[in-house]
Order: sequence, then structure tokens, then C-alpha cells
Amino acid sequence: MSRPTYCRDTKHLHRSSPTSTVALDGGRATGESYTIAHHLFTAAGSRKIMIASLRYLDTFAKIEGRWYFAERKLIVDWSETRTLSS
Repeated sequence: MSRPTYCRDTKHLHRSSPTSTVALDGGRATGESYTIAHHLFTAAGSRKIMIASLRYLDTFAKIEGRWYFAERKLIVDWSETRTLSS
């Protein structure tokens, strides 16, 4: 079975504008973002599209007045890969 090669063969990557929520707690914060990703690629000589519903669970830290990512977790709620017709 051929593995898709996203880095070399990915022709298009799209993520829709995410919906985000953030909760502040002093110099720390947590957030959750939702998005849909579309990846076009070639595998085993066929053009394919992978569509995925993604969530990012983030933790932020405020250091010297600026916010930074302290941690990011990616959750794939679902994904589907389809072969595209020529």
C-alpha cells in the first residue's frame, strides 16, 4: 500500500477561518479552536483530497507582557479521504 506524501506532493492546503474561545486566568490562558482542513495530494498515481475536522487545545503564558503558546494539542475529530476523478 502506498503512503501519501504530503510534503512533496501536496498541491493545496486550506484551513477555513477557525472559531476560537479563550479563557484568561492572570498570566495563563487556555483556548480551543475549531477548523476544517483540505489537503490535495497524490498517492499511488491518483489525485486525492483529505478533509478533516480539527481542534486545537492551547495553553498560553504571558511573559514580560507578551502572550506565547505554552502548549498545543491537535485533536482530529474526523477525517475522510476521497479519490478525485480526472
